[in-house]
Amino acid sequence: MKKPAKIITLLLSLALISVTSAKAQSNLALTVSPTRQNINIDPGGTESTYVTFFNQSDLPIAGNIKIVDFIVKDATGTPYLLEEGSFPSKYSASSWITTNAERAVIAAGSSFKVQMKIKAPDNAAPGGRYAAVYFEPTGTLPNTKAFITQKEGQQAVTSRLVALLNIRVNGPIIEQAALKRFDVPNFLEYGPVDIKAEILNNGSYHITPKGTITLTNWQGKIVGQYNLEERNIFPERSRIYEATLGPKLMLGKYKVSFMAIYGDANQVISADKILWAFPWKLALAITLAIIIVILLAILIGKRIKERQKELETKLEKEISEIEELKKKFKDTPPSSTK
Repeated sequence: MKKPAKIITLLLSLALISVTSAKAQSNLALTVSPTRQNINIDPGGTESTYVTFFNQSDLPIAGNIKIVDFIVKDATGTPYLLEEGSFPSKYSASSWITTNAERAVIAAGSSFKVQMKIKAPDNAAPGGRYAAVYFEPTGTLPNTKAFITQKEGQQAVTSRLVALLNIRVNGPIIEQAALKRFDVPNFLEYGPVDIKAEILNNGSYHITPKGTITLTNWQGKIVGQYNLEERNIFPERSRIYEATLGPKLMLGKYKVSFMAIYGDANQVISADKILWAFPWKLALAITLAIIIVILLAILIGKRIKERQKELETKLEKEISEIEELKKKFKDTPPSSTK
């Protein structure tokens, strides 16, 4: 009895340790607000802004505060931080920004506000510049992955809490975008339709397209529609949109329409593609079944006719025999009796 009791005690102890550890980790939480800002500035002008880091844990957290540039490399909008010494980008803005602190200790349940001053050079070209401010804890923390709160992309370094600064230098900017790809199948057997579209931003400032992907049938009736996610597309980068539209059973001609607007002038990007849907395997199976039924009907009908003909022939033969018998008995005179 003592051995099972020891095992139960050990299991309960391990469970208590796990719960305590999980609770300690859940109590360590850092957040930042706002996570992303759009800031307008004139060439040679000055603007001020701030971000606030919140420590929602039960322990004080010390860390470094840094301003760096960021770029977007992929078609999903993931921001990548450019550390000091990285190759300079024409969309850089970190050198324009100064802060009120390079280090901070955020007390438990408290916050720290980072004040920033942005000074644009006199010769700053109109368009977009992109920087990030982050808080990097210097202590050993149990759950550093909890510090990432960016909705638009995750940083490779998970111990940094990042806020993005999208800076627009006022002036005549280039707004130019195009549909880089619009993948729609030409033919499919069954729905729904998998659609992939990619918008490329050839302008000098990020855009946030708004629009829809619509599927209509041969009667012009809408059978499916997808609203584009309103996400930023940075200069010289693209973003992919994926949609799955339509019912499983589709028949005939369909049109897939892409329509989006972007920029200050609400410029339009549009495209249409035609696809045909036909469940040919099902139709082939139904056709073969109908053919088999028809052939069986013909065969059965033929057999019935042959049987009927056989019966008619047999009946005629029997009638003929009966007639002969009747004639024979008729021609034979009855015998006389004495």
